[in-house]
Amino acid sequence: MPDAPCPSYLHRLARALMPRERLALCGVALRYGASGVVVRRLPDGRACYSGLYRCGDFWRCPSCRVTLGIRRARQIETALRQHVAGGSALLATYTVPHARGEALLVVLGRLSDTWRRYAMHAWRDVLGVHYVGSVRALEVVHGVSGWHPHYHALVFIAPGLPYLTPVAVALAERWSQVAGAEWRADVRQVAHDGVAAVARYLTTDGIAGASYEVASPAAKVPAGRSYSDILWDYARYRSSSDAALIYEYAAALHGVHHLTVSPRLRRLYDFTDPASGWDEIADEDVLALLNGAEWLSILNAGEERNLLDDLSRSW
Repeated sequence: MPDAPCPSYLHRLARALMPRERLALCGVALRYGASGVVVRRLPDGRACYSGLYRCGDFWRCPSCRVTLGIRRARQIETALRQHVAGGSALLATYTVPHARGEALLVVLGRLSDTWRRYAMHAWRDVLGVHYVGSVRALEVVHGVSGWHPHYHALVFIAPGLPYLTPVAVALAERWSQVAGAEWRADVRQVAHDGVAAVARYLTTDGIAGASYEVASPAAKVPAGRSYSDILWDYARYRSSSDAALIYEYAAALHGVHHLTVSPRLRRLYDFTDPASGWDEIADEDVLALLNGAEWLSILNAGEERNLLDDLSRSW
């Protein structure tokens, strides 16, 4: 077992826990129509495999979670940089009441219902014609108070508003009216030099700049353990309670969207499916070609990770 959690190790663990799910074949089985596996070089110099099936399950697959998170962060960063050149943006975190012992499915339903009632009028009532669109990300952690799902929303605002502080206060107060007086949203302006940090904050686990520390495990006392944290704790301690949390998490989030982009933003900034073009490879990036039998022998010997490490060090 490695000294620190890495996606490949967590992925093997998740496959063992959920052998009947799509993630059990992810990165192992050949992609439909592929005759073998391509070993390719990434822009950062690391080696990786192509030609393998990818499940694209952000919630349950640790490997796809990292890849999709990085690609989504790049899309958001590109759109946000274009927008703040003339407009502005707000980053908001929305939570709802939750208690220890409540099922994740119940708290998710409460969050979704509260958001529906909030978003129905809040943007237009507070921002009017200055509202351009929003990107909403769902994050789920588990802590001392049980499951804690919450939304992070990036609100794109058109030029023309001289002050954003009253807008932030109004949006936070509107959430309190819908969710309950004790549940005030955290809303703050996105600084021009904080665009990259905000994009990562919305799409990856606990990676954020210091100015966006709210609910971020990287910058303050954690609000709870992420899916990756629970998997890692299970790997170390083999706790049946952690296994139960993993299964509950996997069942409750099946088919749930991680990232929701409003239609207008999709049109303005050309948001595309981050899973598209997964296996596009330039000829100069190909390091080796493995047929199906060669790949199977490497897989059975458990050497797939060592092969990549050796090739990454060879140039």
